[in-house]
Amino acid sequence: MKQKTPPNRSIEQHIQRLLNTVLPVMAAIIVILIIMLLSINGQYTNVLLSANTAADFNQEFKTQLDSGMYNHVIRPRSESSAEDLPMAVLEDAAAVLRRLENTTTLRDNRWRIQSMLDMCDNLRRYMIEIAREESYDLRMELLERNIRGETGLTKLIETYMNDFINDEVRELARLQRIITSQMTAVIIAVIAGVAVLTLGMVWYSVRVTRRITEPISALSRKARRFGEGNFSSEPLETHITELQTLNSGFDEMAGRITALIAKQREDQQSLHRAELELLQAQINPHFLYNTLDSIAILAESDRGEDVVNMVTSLSTFFRNSLNKGEDIISLAAERTQVTSYLEIQQIRYSDILRYDIRIPDELLDCQVPKLILQPLVENALYHGIKNRRGMGTITVTGETDGNDILLKVTDNGAGMDEEQVRVLQSGIYEDRHTGLGLVNVHKRIRLYCGEPYGLSFESQIGKGSTVTIRLPQTRPQPKEANEQ
Repeated sequence: MKQKTPPNRSIEQHIQRLLNTVLPVMAAIIVILIIMLLSINGQYTNVLLSANTAADFNQEFKTQLDSGMYNHVIRPRSESSAEDLPMAVLEDAAAVLRRLENTTTLRDNRWRIQSMLDMCDNLRRYMIEIAREESYDLRMELLERNIRGETGLTKLIETYMNDFINDEVRELARLQRIITSQMTAVIIAVIAGVAVLTLGMVWYSVRVTRRITEPISALSRKARRFGEGNFSSEPLETHITELQTLNSGFDEMAGRITALIAKQREDQQSLHRAELELLQAQINPHFLYNTLDSIAILAESDRGEDVVNMVTSLSTFFRNSLNKGEDIISLAAERTQVTSYLEIQQIRYSDILRYDIRIPDELLDCQVPKLILQPLVENALYHGIKNRRGMGTITVTGETDGNDILLKVTDNGAGMDEEQVRVLQSGIYEDRHTGLGLVNVHKRIRLYCGEPYGLSFESQIGKGSTVTIRLPQTRPQPKEANEQ
């Protein structure tokens, strides 16, 4: 007979299934327990309240009524004597008796309460009779015989109330015994239920755990093989949805890693090509032609001093560009490079260009990729200063930001709107051609310094632009360390 294949379920569904079995049973036990406790507790509370109320009543009623009537009897008679009767004490007592009638559950005590209410009615008649009697002796006789004496109603009510309290106390003891027995039964039932549920949970948990741990062990072996460079995939049998997803992710990751290894080889080849392109771009023929034309014009105009300055700056520029083939130079050399370039351009564009370079001396020994400032200055000149009217200024500054260096090239040229800045920034990070010659700088910085570093842009229409280069503070090691 073919074995039935269990359905696919997620870990959450397995847990939910377990909870759906356990929680209703636990909830039923708890509800039954609460109902039983509330019922017994309500009865116990009512009986206890009745006993406490009756005890308080018995301590005050006879004393207050006897004393009030005695004071009434010994006072001289007047037309308002009936108003001096302690009726408030009697009314309070009747109200207490009615409350006790509503709370007591014992038939004998209900009869006693009804009897005491009748006695209160008789007391009211006796009190009115005494108030109407003119004779002091007769009033005193009626008081002793009908109200406060040994045969008086207050004594009788006190006796009935004592019997009421005794019965209520016995009822409390009976309820206490019931509570104890019921709590014992509930505890036994809860223990038995919890034991059954625990056994069921253990059995189900062992099954689910086995279904989870075995595939996880297989995934661990697969991960170990991946770490050793073996990206071959083996089928994994599991009915846990998350583990199926994880296995698919492993297989997909293996494919991607294989593709990334191939891409890394291509990137290494691209890096070598980029380095070759960098060496070619370091000597810009267009810049050289324009500079030589400017030298010729200056020579024809008998501006010999400017010719000397421009030729000297051009020589310095190309000497630093070559720099014996080194790709990493000091910030001082990079400053000299961009200074030579700006000196040449200022002679050519003396009517529109000023420049200012402010890089602190303590940063000049930091190591930076070669030729990162000149393209930014060139961009500021041709796309910023030349597109505005009148004199413009290019400022190159340097500062520290924690363990990083911030080099900024700022111009007060035409500027760009937010959309142009966004397109420029995205073109840099997505390696798209922007037409401004900045991708090469950003790419070289990322290659040499890592992911967090590169170019960022700020600009406003009519106010100019700022390009910021973020670089790590890298300084040359002492010669002794190199020799060791």
